[in-house]
This record gives sequence, C-alpha cells and structure tokens, in this order.
Amino acid sequence: MGQPRRCLVSFRDDEGVEHLAEVTAGSLYEAGALALEQFRRSEWSREASLDAGTLRVEVCESTFYNIKIAELEDWLKRAGGKPSEVALRQKVRSRLGR
Repeated sequence: MGQPRRCLVSFRDDEGVEHLAEVTAGSLYEAGALALEQFRRSEWSREASLDAGTLRVEVCESTFYNIKIAELEDWLKRAGGKPSEVALRQKVRSRLGR
C-alpha cells in the first residue's frame, strides 16, 4: 500500500450533476471505495449510476516551498529580466496594490 494521499473523487449522475468527495487513501481502489461509501450514504447522490458508473480519482499532490520574506520583497523590487518574469512581477505588484 502506498503513502496515504488526499484525493478528490467524483462522478457525474444521469442528470449531468457532478458529485465530489474528498478522501485520504493509500491506493486508487481505496479512494474509490471510500468515496463510493460517502456517495451511497448521501441522499443527494444515491443514484443507480453509482452501481455501474465511473469514478474519477484526482490525486492531490502537494508541493511546499519556504520563501524568505526579504527575498520576496527583493524579487518584487527587482527590475528587468525575461519578459515573462517582468510581467509576473507586475501582476503580483498590481494585486498587492503597489
């Protein structure tokens, strides 16, 4: 069994409504089983399509970075660089009201 991961499991019912469950599981089958249990318990998602439909399992990979505030401030103040980097800095500055 793999390392447990956060997964979003969904299915679309016969009316086109998408149902979503968040589970933590060590395999795709475990994620599917846990979500199916949640769907079957819920009055909103008790559907015949749960017996023969398809579950979509999205594994949420988390990546973490540590950014020193001083380095972030320096990056925001920096001028020049590649056009894409300049555009990104301008976008971030704008969102910060700078």
